[in-house]
Amino acid sequence: MYNTRQVADELAWIDENVHPFDGSSKRILITGSTAGAGQLTAAYLLKRRHTVVVHARNEQRAADVRQDLPGIDDVVTGDLLDLDQTRALAQQINSIGAFDVIIHNAGEYGLQDVELLNSNSLSPYLLTALVTPPRQLIYLTSDLHLSGDLKLDEVRSGSGISYGDSKLHMAMIATAAARFWPDRQINAVAPGWIPTRMGFHNGNTSTPDSLRDGYMTQVWLAEGTEPGSDVTGEFLFHQRVEARVNKLVHDTQAQDSLFAAYAEQTGVSFPAANLPPDHKAARREPTA
Repeated sequence: MYNTRQVADELAWIDENVHPFDGSSKRILITGSTAGAGQLTAAYLLKRRHTVVVHARNEQRAADVRQDLPGIDDVVTGDLLDLDQTRALAQQINSIGAFDVIIHNAGEYGLQDVELLNSNSLSPYLLTALVTPPRQLIYLTSDLHLSGDLKLDEVRSGSGISYGDSKLHMAMIATAAARFWPDRQINAVAPGWIPTRMGFHNGNTSTPDSLRDGYMTQVWLAEGTEPGSDVTGEFLFHQRVEARVNKLVHDTQAQDSLFAAYAEQTGVSFPAANLPPDHKAARREPTA
């Protein structure tokens, strides 16, 4: 019901073929990890004997993923369409201890613009600002970010944005956070158009990109032992820095404007000493 046949086959391949990691084990949280690329990333890292905490939108999906991935360390729950639940999720994550890596994989497609703003833009910002920052952050975006725009008025008013706008925002959160936190490794990753339920959303029966390549960049970055995997502040596609990127992704003035709009809409300022002077909204603690 919640995975395609391709994802189910890939989960079986991981179980049969992936071997333990030779390096140090890491503690990794993956949002949106009960299906699709997020679940594949979690399954692969589990087989490599990392400690993995997954995220589900509700208790039913939490029960599903506990059955699918019995080796997981824990499950955190919260629906990112609801910003109050996102704040509570941040509190929940902080209560279970620090992470080496957080992968912001969660995202929605085909919903109303207001819902896309909450799930794909405001929620990743809140989780970044309110959760104790790990050593590494990875944000899942899309090549559809190329058609996106800042939509600052829409962010401030909460009136909604398109999917492409939200994926641009996701990439900009990554590059801005990398600038504000130079001691962390932070990147945006486009998985490609892969055969998950989201990939088949519009009635497509095939997709052009490799499912395995779609989640292996996240694994490659999280483990961080191979050449090039120490990159930061970049937009990656299949383990390479992507040259075809919306110019706003690396525009520091645009990043500052977006973060100021986020602070105005949410009341939560980004916790960095070198934020611009107009970024003055009071930080609001997460509420249960």
